[in-house]
Amino acid sequence: MTEQEVRPPRTPVAMVPQETSARVHWLAIGLFVLTAFGLLWLIEIPVYLTGGIASGGQPNPLFFPLTLIGMFSPAIAAVVVTLTVLRPQHAARFLGLVPLRPWGRLIRFALLGFLAPWGIGLLAIGFAALLDVVPISPSADAATLLLTILIASLITAVAAFGEELGWRGFLLPALRPLGTAPALVLHGILWGLWHAPIILIGYNYGTTNPIGVVLMTITTVLIGTLFGWLRMRSGSVYPSSLAHGALNGSSGLLLGGLLPVGADALAASPLGWSGWIVIAVVIGVLVLTRSFRWAPQAASRRTTPTAVAPASAHQ
Repeated sequence: MTEQEVRPPRTPVAMVPQETSARVHWLAIGLFVLTAFGLLWLIEIPVYLTGGIASGGQPNPLFFPLTLIGMFSPAIAAVVVTLTVLRPQHAARFLGLVPLRPWGRLIRFALLGFLAPWGIGLLAIGFAALLDVVPISPSADAATLLLTILIASLITAVAAFGEELGWRGFLLPALRPLGTAPALVLHGILWGLWHAPIILIGYNYGTTNPIGVVLMTITTVLIGTLFGWLRMRSGSVYPSSLAHGALNGSSGLLLGGLLPVGADALAASPLGWSGWIVIAVVIGVLVLTRSFRWAPQAASRRTTPTAVAPASAHQ
């Protein structure tokens, strides 16, 4: 008689629903909004005191580094409020930081998120050109432009993660009990209003008029719906971070590389009406295909049930 080890059979990865509450925790959301908004206003005060975007006819050297720092204010607010007020059972899972499995799903949505903003930007330019609003006049080599956009998108994705951890990592799941559509719209509105201190010094829309904040809010509701879809379907904050970085990194470069100087660049941008139409069409397709639903997440190995087998058998 010999003794042989009998190994338990392999068990497929268990899937669990995303952690959520039956009600909206308005105190946590209120504190998150106050912290994220307050930090950005505080960070931008030196920019206001030194002349805004341009100081003495020259670009203000404080604007971009301080605004880059300000992009992490939603992340700071999200982590603080999650750990001290909301206190979910699995904070990292609630924020979409873990788990990374299944890898195939994560990689698929990450690639989609990274490439989709380039397509939206190109379609916005093409649509505006089709309506004879802007002329297309390439001023850069296609390969050079593509490489520059790729590098810029990857770099800006790091800063975009600071926003995504707040808006899609924390706020969207926190608003989930309201229902999918209300949560997407409300989180998009708050995201747009958060941009106010940047928009009111002339960034993005070139105006210090509050109408710029309204235009940005329209943009954030629309693009936030797409980023929210990535967050929902992937169960992770990383695909929307790549998408956000790709949007920031590609929009200006596509306009500068494909449109002549002096063209109405805003009309052919994801931040303008042509981009809004393109994004709205994409959202319409996702709605018709009933794609707005939260994907389950993989359970950790420690919580995945395994079959019980005898430690040994005899022959």
